[in-house]
This record gives sequence, C-alpha cells and structure tokens, in this order.
Amino acid sequence: MNRRLALSVLSAVSLVTVGAVGALASATAAPAGTTSVINCAGKAVVKPSSITITCADAGVSVNSITWSSWNPAAATGKGTLSWNTCLPENCAAGKVVTYPVTIKLGGLAHAPKSLAFSKMTLGFPQGGPASLDSGTYVLDSVTHS
Repeated sequence: MNRRLALSVLSAVSLVTVGAVGALASATAAPAGTTSVINCAGKAVVKPSSITITCADAGVSVNSITWSSWNPAAATGKGTLSWNTCLPENCAAGKVVTYPVTIKLGGLAHAPKSLAFSKMTLGFPQGGPASLDSGTYVLDSVTHS
C-alpha cells in the first residue's frame, strides 16, 4: 500500500471513529418517548434510511438501511457503508467505495425532548476499510443539538 493510500485509510478510519454522525431526514420524526438518532441538522429521527457519519462533507455514510428491530434500548439493521476515499488527489475527485454492514445502535443519551442513541457499531461481514471486521462510532450529534 503506498504512503498516500495508507494515510487516506488512516484518516478516514479516524474520521469515522470520532466523526459527528447524523441521520438523514428521510426517516420518521421522533414522537415523544421514542428513542431516536439525531441527524446532522440536529433533528431527532426514528428508523433513518441513511446515517451520515461525517456531517461536514457527507463523505462517509451508511445508506439503504433496513431495520430488523428498533426499541427504546437498542436497534439493529443492515445497510451499505459508502466511503469517499479522497484519492487519488482530493475528495472532489475521490473514488466512493462501498461495504455491506450490520448495524447496532445503543448507548442512550438525553437529547432535547427525547432519548437518542449515542453509539453505533458497524460489522463488516465481508471486510471493511483498512480490513476492519467492526468499528464502534460515537453519535456525537446528540451532544451538539
């Protein structure tokens, strides 16, 4: 692996690990008493079809999500991680790669007027960025809304 690619992978994994995460508004708005995901715009949504991991540029997201369970304490589903590698020169010219993922939401946190999931664990059944088997990400949009 050349040095630029290695740095890009490391940077992307770092962004994914600590990046702000939000759900697109294509989901149902959260009724009172329902656990939600806080999207990049600070809105509480239930069962989002997409979750953006890097809110600044939307270069890393989970799309085409189907939820197999959603309850006040946890949620599970499947989707596709889309990641802009920002290679060969920059993110505008970057290649988008995709990985099938399993999704687990947990770690309840208080958001304005609701509870929200604060942790997302992605499993990569076919391998992920930097050959990861899984990764746990902080959904820190909860603390910024």
